[in-house]
Amino acid sequence: MSAEIASKILCQFKVFLTQVTVRNVHVFLPITKQSEINTWLIIDHLISESIDTIISKSDLSTNQLTHYRYENKEQLQFNKWGIPEPTSGQIVLEDDIDMVIVPLITFDRRGHRIGYGKGYYDRFLSSCRPDCLKVGLSMSPPLDIIPYVDSYDVALDYCITPLKNYKF
Repeated sequence: MSAEIASKILCQFKVFLTQVTVRNVHVFLPITKQSEINTWLIIDHLISESIDTIISKSDLSTNQLTHYRYENKEQLQFNKWGIPEPTSGQIVLEDDIDMVIVPLITFDRRGHRIGYGKGYYDRFLSSCRPDCLKVGLSMSPPLDIIPYVDSYDVALDYCITPLKNYKF
């Protein structure tokens, strides 16, 4: 992903952040080899705004996520997929999370998304508080519709793109 796109998404995120009230935000860490959106820019901004940042570690045997308060890059180690994950830190429960920034491949105009297929985030989001904001990040505008939505899929509340923020 280009630095220009990452910078534009950060600008849109900053605008979005002025419109909501959050004490903490869960952020996915980017998979560099997949050219995912550089969320490190968002993490740096959250820290500069004194907003607690939360990251996850995947349990490969249960397909569940455990959430940790982000402290610094020294607490991270790459898993088998090349995703940096925490090896230590304070555990955070789903009920204590105000916003989740959700990874996706694409999304549609109804807030449905296509993820990476393991269901980690759908399970995670379904256990969050009802008022927890679910925010996608996308390099592209939405599709008109994703026709194959399952009953366990959790829709987004918002999606941030380089040119526009979408509300569902």
